[in-house]
Amino acid sequence: DGEGEEEDEEGWGDVAAEEQDAVPHIPIVYMDESFAVVSKPAGMLVHRSREAGDKVFLLQTLRDQLSRHIYIVNRLDRAVSGLMCIAFDSETAAKAQEVLARNDSIKEYVAVVRGATPEGTFECCAPLKDKDSRLRVSRDARSDFTTISSFPVEISEPLLPSLVNKSSSPAPPAAATDGLEGDQGAGLFVRNLTVSVVKVVIQTGRRHQIRRHLQGMAHHILGDTSYGKGRINQALRDGYGLPRLCLHSRRLSIRHPVTQEKLVLEAPLPSDMSTFLSKLSQAPAGLVDNL
Repeated sequence: DGEGEEEDEEGWGDVAAEEQDAVPHIPIVYMDESFAVVSKPAGMLVHRSREAGDKVFLLQTLRDQLSRHIYIVNRLDRAVSGLMCIAFDSETAAKAQEVLARNDSIKEYVAVVRGATPEGTFECCAPLKDKDSRLRVSRDARSDFTTISSFPVEISEPLLPSLVNKSSSPAPPAAATDGLEGDQGAGLFVRNLTVSVVKVVIQTGRRHQIRRHLQGMAHHILGDTSYGKGRINQALRDGYGLPRLCLHSRRLSIRHPVTQEKLVLEAPLPSDMSTFLSKLSQAPAGLVDNL
């Protein structure tokens, strides 16, 4: 579909379907008689799914909000927020999909990830297997990254049972206790985790492309329950209120599918992600404002 982030029933994490019953107002970033770009809230499936128990969906919500028939041009995971394209007729929808796949279309995301990413720009061109195909064919994929900031975050994690059982043993060498600062007798230790904020521009549209490319580089997106690190996610939930998968579609530069007018559209960082980042005391001043 040219966007790379499709539906994933596991992507929302711990939020129960009954918490999503309220029907939100969907922000409209751009709209004319044939085409629109909206800002999808996190936690909302794009359309009905037999596997999900959700009662609120983007497609039906937009249909009722705009009183028009809606054609989805591209999709985002349930947990991902940000810009999505829709059309009001099938012909425009097809043209918009072609436009999104063009090299001059820029689809930019912001992600919060584990580890210190390379300074400046870097890329990942690892092929990705098509999970929806029985043949699991590998297809070319490319994601371009720019590091915005990297900084330490102090987290508390439970000790592994094997370490708890050894708590009465003589102290291990210093290398084995690197980063351990907490009360080991209580089964917890404190360490610094490096966190990075990155800009992502996808050049292809494979399923879960951004998440899988970052996983392959050991820079898992925070809050990712499918490809991420569960212990780290839990520590960040407990300590800082990590809300969800920290991935947001923030900027789109495309040609209008009908008029060919250049559109440059943006969706501000949602409050749940900005609140989480503001709780990270060693994040650079002004980081959230610049996203």
